[in-house]
Amino acid sequence: MSSTIACFIILVLLGMLPASEAFASLIVSAPVDVIGNLPLSEFTGSGYGTRAYKDWGNEPSVAVDPSNPNSIVISSFSFGTLSSGRGANIFYSTTDGSSWTSQFSVPAPAAGIGIPNDWRFLYDDSGVLHGGVLGGCDACNVFHGTTTDPTSLAAWTWTGSGAQINTPASSGRADQPWIALHGSNVFVAYDDFHTATGERVAVSSNAGGTFTVDNSINNGPQANSVNPGTRIATDRNGTIYSIFGVGRSTAVRGVHNVTYYLNRSRNGGVTWDFNGASAVGGIVIDSGVSTQLCNACTQASNNWFAGVNDLRGNVTAIAADGSGSHVYVLIGKQNTSGTNRIYLVEFHPVGANLVASPEIVVSPAGEQAALPAMAVKDDGTVVIMYETYASDNEVRIHVASSEDFGASIASDIVEYAFTPLTLLQATGITTSNREFGDYVFMMSVGNTVYAAFAGLGDVNSGGINTTGLIDPFFFTATDIPHPASWLLLLTGLACVGWLRLRTRLQWFRRDPNWSPIGHQPTEMPRTTKTCALNDYSGSRAADIYDMSMQLKVGPEPRGHTRAK
Repeated sequence: MSSTIACFIILVLLGMLPASEAFASLIVSAPVDVIGNLPLSEFTGSGYGTRAYKDWGNEPSVAVDPSNPNSIVISSFSFGTLSSGRGANIFYSTTDGSSWTSQFSVPAPAAGIGIPNDWRFLYDDSGVLHGGVLGGCDACNVFHGTTTDPTSLAAWTWTGSGAQINTPASSGRADQPWIALHGSNVFVAYDDFHTATGERVAVSSNAGGTFTVDNSINNGPQANSVNPGTRIATDRNGTIYSIFGVGRSTAVRGVHNVTYYLNRSRNGGVTWDFNGASAVGGIVIDSGVSTQLCNACTQASNNWFAGVNDLRGNVTAIAADGSGSHVYVLIGKQNTSGTNRIYLVEFHPVGANLVASPEIVVSPAGEQAALPAMAVKDDGTVVIMYETYASDNEVRIHVASSEDFGASIASDIVEYAFTPLTLLQATGITTSNREFGDYVFMMSVGNTVYAAFAGLGDVNSGGINTTGLIDPFFFTATDIPHPASWLLLLTGLACVGWLRLRTRLQWFRRDPNWSPIGHQPTEMPRTTKTCALNDYSGSRAADIYDMSMQLKVGPEPRGHTRAK
């Protein structure tokens, strides 16, 4: 067998390694304090460091433009608006998240409708930013809007000129919109509290121009002692997957028996496949005792997460891989020792059904866990963010991964840790009940995951001090090439080198005076050469932006006003 054929066979065999070898390990960037990386003029001009309200990172969401991943939007409860002529604030980066600006560019849907009460944003494939926004609370309705320029108030357009998109029966009683996109389809899930607790999805098939479908994702409203935590995700086929929880109170305040459900729609939300799988409607994921939603609790006496965050968005997350071959859900429940932990379950299609793999625990023992989020990279890696709190009074932001379709956890790091402020310190009022909000958020573009969470600021330089603020933080998670990939590359290079050397030896045996230089006989004098190694200090080029624009300052900050 020739050496050429042998090298070819080796490379083919390496290329036939098991599919799991396609996974790549995870490298997680250092978290970026968004407010700590604003221009000084915006930080001081908007009073981020001087107002009584310091909860700027509450309920963060991140949206990344897939056509230009340097463009990133983060939303949170910072500055709100009641006016169509003055915008609520979002944070915007054109530098891949290394620096940020405050943009007061989201107008109210109509005069007098205050926003935000809840909101989430996503970019579509053409670079249009979509928002699912809760406004007008305590008579809460859901609105949808778009913009091609997150820096421009005038560029924002509301569906129906600012009309609600939630069904008329739910008027004034909607909550927690959750947006997902596929092509020109826009899906906005929301909770409906007008009769018991319902979970619905409003659907537009023309990029948000009109919403013509609005259906329940199960068998209809049901009694519920917790917020359902309705979340949706899509795959590249346009299939919608939903998760929600239904609770029953126990004798202990803020402790509930919660059953979690999974459902699926393959026709744009018109019908849902598993309504017949249970009385509520949906596949039962699991049930368990969970600490969340305590209306009887106060700042002085509570069993909230970290003592500062009542879980009024349940403990749920959902994501699917691009093909829909794997659907992943995260749920929260207590273990036998009474610790609230995060659990992961993978589902995969078998015929028309979704079948569960064994459930695994994600969060560590002995630490209360909450606020999960999840995304799936194109290579199949599942990336999970969640928070824990233990007896040392630190909140820890974890980033975990699974490389075997949810069968086990491959890595789990603490991305950030901090001691929370008191709720009075964070919000300036004695009746607030959420320092971090109802959720954190994570999404992926290709093999990069983008995430946002709320944490104690860590910048104190250049006139900006965020160490007494709760800020939105941003980070990414990308690939480290798997050792098998390096093995394939190095083996290929070794084969090429061996073939070149073999060719030279064969020529040399035929003609000892042969030289590879022009293949002509040449005298090759022996020389000694000293090589100097030059150390080049790398620097990251950055665009210079004109910061001389007039600073826009919005009204007083807005946060949660709802009791649900």
